[in-house]
Amino acid sequence: MNKIPIFFLLFLVISMGFVTMPNVAHADSQLDILIKIALNTKDHIKADIDKAIDVTKETREQFDEGVIETDLLIKTTEEGDAVSARQHFINAMVSFKKASISTEIMSDESQNGLIPDRSQTIKKYETNIKKLKVISDKLKTNIDFEKIDQLLDLAKTNYTQGNFVQNEQVLSDIAADGREIHKLLYEISEQNKIHRAQHFAKKHVERIDNLILEAKEIGLHETVNELKESRVQLLQANSTQIIKQQFKITVIYMQKIDHAKEIQQNKFLKYKTIIDSLENNAKTLSDDAEGNSAAGYFLDKAFNLIEDVRDDLKDLEYAPPSLRDDSKYIDLTIGNKIQSIKEILTKVEKLIYISS
Repeated sequence: MNKIPIFFLLFLVISMGFVTMPNVAHADSQLDILIKIALNTKDHIKADIDKAIDVTKETREQFDEGVIETDLLIKTTEEGDAVSARQHFINAMVSFKKASISTEIMSDESQNGLIPDRSQTIKKYETNIKKLKVISDKLKTNIDFEKIDQLLDLAKTNYTQGNFVQNEQVLSDIAADGREIHKLLYEISEQNKIHRAQHFAKKHVERIDNLILEAKEIGLHETVNELKESRVQLLQANSTQIIKQQFKITVIYMQKIDHAKEIQQNKFLKYKTIIDSLENNAKTLSDDAEGNSAAGYFLDKAFNLIEDVRDDLKDLEYAPPSLRDDSKYIDLTIGNKIQSIKEILTKVEKLIYISS
């Protein structure tokens, strides 16, 4: 491409010479020079067309016209027609010149197409670096952003000055450094998560210890063993996933213990409700039994049994699970006393009725 203007310069000089040059004996040798110039120009133009990515129809037509005129130049030279040969040379060079201008335009467009617009890439990298700095501040890290900041400034300068080729390497370096910083921040973040999770796990172990005691009190021996295993797993955990898993297991057994306690409390509540009702009934009968010594005797006995049952219920709450869950034992103790209270109160009602 750079050599073509030289041929056109020679073409202009020689053309001017031929305009003023008389027909001399050396005309044949001069025509040979014109043929060489035309052929060299044709070869260069063809090379440029072959290199071009997209060649227009007009460019090919101009080149083909130049080839035809070159062939006619050679033919007329061989025939000794110097005048026609010179005209064919001029025609050939004009066609080649037009084809050359077209290939130059296409080459420039092709080069521009090969150079990507990195302005958006630079903006994206700048935004990502700002985000990394925000994350770094939140994590309270000591990451040095000086190098990547300098690379970003260099990328902006290169883009402004049109140093597109050099800028590709700079942008590649920014991307590589950005990935390294992101990886480091991720590792720090994960490590912080593990530390927080382990701190939470240690606090949760205290809750597990309390659950183990509660499970023992209500006789959930299998739950006790599971909670002990979960306790060990929590203390040895080195990942947030394990801690989350063990926490979920603990929650399940906590619900199981609460459900068992609720059932047990409902059982005690039933007896307390019965005793409260019997006591209220006894108090009412006591008001009606004034002056009735026999009724008063039995009422004292009923009040004593009521107090015994209340004491039994309190003791039963702290008794071994085997006793609390033993229905026969409860029926023989609390159940029999309640039945005795009911019978006594019935007898008191009869005595009051008779006396009235």
